[in-house]
Amino acid sequence: MQEVPVITLKELKAAIAQLEKEHQLAEDTKVFLNTGWDSVQEIAPDALKVAKVQAFTVEDPLSGEEFGGHSLLTKAEAMKAQGKIETAIIINNVY
Repeated sequence: MQEVPVITLKELKAAIAQLEKEHQLAEDTKVFLNTGWDSVQEIAPDALKVAKVQAFTVEDPLSGEEFGGHSLLTKAEAMKAQGKIETAIIINNVY
């Protein structure tokens, strides 16, 4: 099964500290999300939340390959999640 690596709070703090050091970032430096399209998406100041998530697997219907993901606990039943329930930092998408 293939799983996408997930950054931890510790790794995020270290990455931000490194970026601040290397690029002399100011406290008012804006943060955007690169969606892969032609523009970047704004992240609202109230977009960060803490929620419970649960791991699930899904099978690619063409290749039969299994991929791992996570779902908010409130939607875990629909995703047939069976993994460990964890606390996570969530960035809510405004669009």
